[in-house]
Amino acid sequence: MNFTGYRTLEANDQLQLEFGGAYRHYHSCLMRTILTGEASPQQVAMHAACCDALQACKEAARPGSTFGDIFTAHADALDRAGFGEHRLNACGYSLGALYPPTWMDWPMIFRDNPIVVQPNMVIFMHMILLDWDRKLAMSVGDTVLVTSDGCETLTRMGTDLVVN
Repeated sequence: MNFTGYRTLEANDQLQLEFGGAYRHYHSCLMRTILTGEASPQQVAMHAACCDALQACKEAARPGSTFGDIFTAHADALDRAGFGEHRLNACGYSLGALYPPTWMDWPMIFRDNPIVVQPNMVIFMHMILLDWDRKLAMSVGDTVLVTSDGCETLTRMGTDLVVN
């Protein structure tokens, strides 16, 4: 199985999608893994862990916390679920009024990042697990707007696991 590149999806396969939308150069994005065929118990567990980690990150994204605090919420949730060795060392980034070819802005969400979260920041949080031994990947990501007392999810798509 080829993890990257161009190929035809198989009867039992996975596809990671990352979409971005723009309005007056402001961006919002989402990330999902969709499956063809049947979901294995490992894929279901990976998806549940990603959803739990995303929720933990949303709860950590409040004024006065740091981008490092958001990463800690991500890492702790995935570590508790037994997926620590499969998580990435970053789990998102700020979105700004940027011009193509990128919607990524500083700061990124990584361990010990001291940048303080402030109201009206827009942040894309992506929970990504890569299990190279089993050739499995899972991702769930949403865009949030930091409010005066927490954050509001801008992504309107639910986080249910999609299997076709």
